[in-house]
Formats: sequence, structure tokens, C-alpha cells
Amino acid sequence: MVSFQKQSNLSCSAGDLYDWHGRKGAFERLVPPWKRLNVVSRKGGIEIDSEIRIRVRRFGMSRDWFARISSHEDGHFFEDEQVEGPFAQWRHRHEFTETDPGQCRLSDSIDYELPGGKLGSLIGGGYARSELERVFRYRHAITKSDLSIWSRYRGQSRLRFLVSGGYGMIGQRLVAFLRSQGNEVSVLSRHPKAGDIGWDPEKGEIEKDKLDGFDVVLHLAGKNLADGRWNEKLKAQIWKSRVDGTRLLVDAMRKADQPPKVFACVSGVGYYGDTGDETIGEPAPLGRGYLAELCEAWEAAALSASDFAERTLLLRTGVVIDASGGALPKMLLPFRLGLGGPLGNGRQWMSWIALEDWIAATHYLIREGKSGSYNLVSPRPVRNRAFTKALGDAISRPTVFPAPASLLKLAVGEFATEGLLSSCRAEPMRLIGSGYRFQYEDIGDAIRFVLGKA
Repeated sequence: MVSFQKQSNLSCSAGDLYDWHGRKGAFERLVPPWKRLNVVSRKGGIEIDSEIRIRVRRFGMSRDWFARISSHEDGHFFEDEQVEGPFAQWRHRHEFTETDPGQCRLSDSIDYELPGGKLGSLIGGGYARSELERVFRYRHAITKSDLSIWSRYRGQSRLRFLVSGGYGMIGQRLVAFLRSQGNEVSVLSRHPKAGDIGWDPEKGEIEKDKLDGFDVVLHLAGKNLADGRWNEKLKAQIWKSRVDGTRLLVDAMRKADQPPKVFACVSGVGYYGDTGDETIGEPAPLGRGYLAELCEAWEAAALSASDFAERTLLLRTGVVIDASGGALPKMLLPFRLGLGGPLGNGRQWMSWIALEDWIAATHYLIREGKSGSYNLVSPRPVRNRAFTKALGDAISRPTVFPAPASLLKLAVGEFATEGLLSSCRAEPMRLIGSGYRFQYEDIGDAIRFVLGKA
């Protein structure tokens, strides 16, 4: 058996830390974004005989990992052991120790044995240890951040959330975060699971009778802008999913006996169009082009919720940086092969935000009683060339093969001009002015964090 331990000091009580681990969403919060896994089944929480089965995907293959809680003491520790999975043996003790009033120590102690005996340890021992260090560095950072947020708002009542697009890249992580903060969360989905609310924006259908009593509705759903080469048909589908879908949801909420108090709708910094080197804040005027027109109509549909909601939020989002989905994972293979490079001349400004900051900022705006439009972007936008270099540096690869503008336009049509080569130097002026403090201002720090390189 080999032993591994990771410890961190947190500004919360041991009891709060223990309770957080037992909440819905906490396990999902601790899954690193570069890991491909999903929960197949679970029974219980962190009490004895609770079980979880997860499916891990790697190199196109999947393997189940089945673990069971073997011991625990309320407020102090719990242990899980592998019943079935990739290790010959695995025992993980999660321990929470009070160090001072409002301060505690988190200790993760793991005893494990690789399959294949001495040969398995010789071949995979170094990799296993480095991967554990990588994973638990991430887990402790997330735990520390989430408990800090919990401590700040612990005096406020828990809320009922409805999240459309709750199974997308942003939605999945957002739902897990909201649940781990003690809130009740339902998902509005075209393929509803138990406890979800069903809808079909294309058909104009929604389960209106289930929309009563939510405190907050977060609207993330919409067709991906990068789903293919832009043509009139695809642009019409994008418009319908985002504008008509928002209108369908707002109209259904308007008819509810108890409509939501807060409606928050994702929009995009495409609202400003191509602004070159100009620094753009929320008061900036509407830009030109399809994306600007889309955002204008999209936001107009969302703002009609002001008829019944106490507050309406427009979340103008930049490029979201995470390894679980979006642009970054699509770029990793060519970059790892040494084929990465800037898009076009690389001088266009990219307004970006780390997913963890997007989640925390959205939660902050809701909890702090804010309304109106906010740029959800890092205060340090970068040119595409700098983004490219930061990604290359994070994975130790050169970035000397630019993608010519003509080739991009041939591949994805108008999206190349408006989505890849367009320049937008948006800054989060209202968000910073409200007092929000970013966790990841630097693009290199954000990329290294989500890739486990921090």
C-alpha cells in the first residue's frame, strides 16, 4: 500500500466543512474539469453504507468505479473504500479538524495499491502519485473557494432556482455549485430527468404548471454559436433557440401564479460588435453585425420579464475558459501536437472569463441584489496571440502555426469574421464597481488551473 496526503487550512468551522461535503452537488464540485466521468448511481450521502458508482472515460474507453462509505463521525471525518474500480485497493479518509474559532484543517489521506503488483507500481506509480497531487490541488482550491462563499452568505435564506441549459458545460457546474451551497435546484430541460421541468423551445412547449414558486430563474439554454459553418439556415436556428426560446420562457413565467423574483439571462459581449482596440464597458452602444442584432433581440425578450420580476439580470459573457467544454478542449489536441497558433493575425482582443469566476460572479450578483446588464469577463482581456501563447506555455508546446483568416472563413463562414477574428476589449466595469473580486484575472493562471497545471 502507498500513502498520499493533502492538507489545507480553511476559514470556516470543521462542522461547516463536514456539512458541505454531505450536500448534493459537493461531489460534482470536486470533479476536476479535465476528468471525463459521470455519476451512474448513488445511495445516501456521507453516512455509513452510502454508495456511489461513477463511470470514468479515458482514451475512448470507460471503467466503472464503485465506492462505499465505510466509517464516519459527524462533524469530524468520513472514509470511503473502493469496492470495484481501477485500483487493487483504495481507502480515502476525509478529516476535518478545528484549529481555531472559525478556522479548520482539511486533510485528505489515501492508502492505495495499483493493480499488477510490483510491476504495476513500477510502471504506473509515478503517474498515479502525480495525478493525485494534481487532482487534490484542484479539489482543495474549489473547497476553499466554495466555503468562503458559503461563509459570506450563510445568514441569507436558501433559494429555489430553476436553471435552463442545466446539463450544458456552464449549467452542470453551476447547478452543482448552487446545490452545494444548500439551495434547491431544478433544471429546465428538453430531456427532463426526475425532478426536472420539461420544455421544447422548437415546438413552443413548456410545462407551465410547474413554474410556480421559484426565487430565481437562470436562463442559459440556447444553440451553440459554433455548431457548424454559418449559413442562413443555421443562423435562423440560433436566433430561434435564443430569442424565441427566451420569449417562450418569459411568457410562461408571466402566467405563473407565483412568478420568479429574479430572472437572469445569459447574453454575450457580441452585443458590442467589433470594437477594435477601444475599451468597452456596459454603457457602450449596440454594435453592428449578426451577433449584435442577436444579442439585442435576445436581451429585449429577457427584459420583458421586468413586467413581473423584481430584478432582471443580463449576463454579457465572454469566452468561458474551462477544460470540461467550450472552446478550450477543442483546441487542446492540435496544440498538444504542436500545431497551435493564433487566429488570423492574432491582434484581435479576446474578452474571456474563467468558469469559476462566471459562477461566483453570477451568484454574487443574485445575492447582492443587483440588476441590469453586466459584462462577465476578466478585467484583463488579452489579444488572441497572448491567449495562444498562454495555452502553449501551459502544456509546454510551441505556437508557431497561425490559422489564416481565409482558411477560417472557408471553414466556418461568417462565424470566423464575427466570432473568431472580431475584436472586443470588454471590461467588467459594473461588476468591479459593485465590489466583486476575481479569482482568476490572468489568462495563464486560468488555463493552468483548469488543466491541473497550477
